[in-house]
Amino acid sequence: MKTCNSLNFVAKLGVSIGALIAMQSGVGFAQDVDLGTIVIDGGQSISVTGAGANLDADDVNLKSGGDIADAVRATPGAFTRTPSDNPGISVNIRGMQGNGRVNTMVEGVPQTFRNLSGHAGSFDDQLFIDPNLLAGVDISRGAVNGADGTGALSGAANFRLLDVDDVIRDGQDQGGMLRLSGGNNGSTFDAMAAAAMRRDRFSALVALSGYEDGDYVDGRGNEIATDAKSQSGMARATFDVSSDSDLDVVALWGQTDFLANSSSGYYWETEKTLGKVNYSFNPVSDAVDLEVEAYLQQDDIYFPGDDEQNGSSFNGRDGTDTGMGLKLTNTSTFSAFGNPLSLSYGATVQQNEYDGNAQSGANASGTLKKYGVFLSGEYAVSDFDLAVGLRADGYEVEGVTLATAAGSGDCPSDADGGRCIDERDSRSDSALLPSIVMGYKVTPQLRVYGSYALTQRAPTASEMFYPGGHSFSGSVSGSAQNLDLAAEEAATTELGVTYQTQGLISADDVLNTRFNLFRSDIDNYIVYGFDPNGTAGGIWYNTDDTTRTEGVELSVNYDSDLYFASLSYTKADTRQPLSLYAGIGNDVGRLPDDFGTLDLGVKLLDADLILGARVRYVGDSVIAIFDEENSLHLDPYTLVDFYGSYQVNDAVQLFASVRNVADKEYYEANTGIGDTEYASDNGGRGREVTVGGTIRF
Repeated sequence: MKTCNSLNFVAKLGVSIGALIAMQSGVGFAQDVDLGTIVIDGGQSISVTGAGANLDADDVNLKSGGDIADAVRATPGAFTRTPSDNPGISVNIRGMQGNGRVNTMVEGVPQTFRNLSGHAGSFDDQLFIDPNLLAGVDISRGAVNGADGTGALSGAANFRLLDVDDVIRDGQDQGGMLRLSGGNNGSTFDAMAAAAMRRDRFSALVALSGYEDGDYVDGRGNEIATDAKSQSGMARATFDVSSDSDLDVVALWGQTDFLANSSSGYYWETEKTLGKVNYSFNPVSDAVDLEVEAYLQQDDIYFPGDDEQNGSSFNGRDGTDTGMGLKLTNTSTFSAFGNPLSLSYGATVQQNEYDGNAQSGANASGTLKKYGVFLSGEYAVSDFDLAVGLRADGYEVEGVTLATAAGSGDCPSDADGGRCIDERDSRSDSALLPSIVMGYKVTPQLRVYGSYALTQRAPTASEMFYPGGHSFSGSVSGSAQNLDLAAEEAATTELGVTYQTQGLISADDVLNTRFNLFRSDIDNYIVYGFDPNGTAGGIWYNTDDTTRTEGVELSVNYDSDLYFASLSYTKADTRQPLSLYAGIGNDVGRLPDDFGTLDLGVKLLDADLILGARVRYVGDSVIAIFDEENSLHLDPYTLVDFYGSYQVNDAVQLFASVRNVADKEYYEANTGIGDTEYASDNGGRGREVTVGGTIRF
């Protein structure tokens, strides 16, 4: 096993960790966001219509038993691709996933790691992150405002890391937190330790976490071989630079190893190092509310194949994905004709580069650069509101078109990476993308709205410079490449109703409801298959027909001092074309016909004791295998979960959950062929009991 590159960084933080640890020292539910007139914040992704959900740590760790994918699926319009033998998270919004169609982020940093190495590989964006380090997840559906909408076709998901307030108890300025949990049926061990401090103009936090998952038993009693281990950590420091500006510095590092059982049993080793700096300037001025953000991250993958692990032809396949970027956003507020006018504008430059060795196989070495400038304005007159936006997005894709294996031709046998890069090429394009939202408040509680937006998704280097299938020699001929790939373009229309009220049953309760209709017409949708122009080999190409996705999204959230309830329901038709080998690396991400989550709970003993139950429903779905005709149709399933927590005192909280109480037999939707009867026949996880506790000191 290779040593994690981020250990040097961890070592530098060792003194700080020791100093912090030496110091003395309600359950939320997924809220559908209604922004009324749109509020644009440079530091958070917000959809054009405000359609989205905010998950907190309890949604992930308590209600979902630490399963991030399950928490995301409990929100309208959002799903995941999460095979049983891969702990990576691939977010799906309205049927769109993979290759940047959804901008998946950590602390606003786009996650661009993809790996099509072996039969467990996928061109989906894959995020490996420990749920214990998460403060929450913000999901935006549809077109996204600001820098986070650059190059995103159907939405964004931002995974927020812990902050000082998540660790320190109320009324204290320093402290620590220890969280331990364990369970049966594969969920064996989780542990997290954090320490934090707050001073007048400075705060800091350090957290270390790890987990181990083992084999699980599905609802039929079959044992499913899995093996995943993760060690990770994070640090955050915030400085009040002046009375009207502050600086936030965040670092994340970690290593995740797992057994790709559906690919004849070989291991992946992944490493992540991420750093981000955010500067905000907000003087006493309506004209200036400035956010500047810069980031750098690196994701590495290794296929070790040592004596302790099963060997395969993929052993020795290494690759590095490096991302960097800069975002700048300013918001100005004015009064126009006696009514408020808000303008948000800025620019962003982003880049990710994949560099592989001779064993890279289907992973293309290349770079995607994206840039954009954007302007959004919101104006309200009486009960009417209007939001208009315009963005100019551009991209440049560069990659290897010709490479020679080490020891062949003029390439020396000791060439770096086992090959020589002979030729490169590039393509670029840009587009103007408008958006408009019109809303009307029928009553103070009831608002109706309609919207229209254009979005664009640039082709990745993986698609345009695809080197072919199982390439182990290091040579690249260009026969499987398509330098004529055009960007995907989506025209999305939404109609919706929101209703918010207080005092419905009791004086202090809150009801928040959203009903949303959407339709997206996507041109130039990119698929993998035989070249329609006659090339014999498989390539990525643009389809001629318009791909349409449409559906209905409903969310209802109720909260009071005694009870809470939430309902999330989606009915969608996302019939993306299934081309050659769809489902084998090229996972199209069709949503189930419908899916939803009902969450009911009660707060007892002044809300110190929380008891809840969830019902998870997933309708008919399709697992793509080769093409439309050979796809597998999966039956619907309904799972019931119980969960609870008890706040013993200010310092100690105990929690427990039971997932799939009835130990029901089912196949997970949208996992890929590895979890179907076609391949390993891995059923969904059976009954799982998890218990744990959190101590703050």
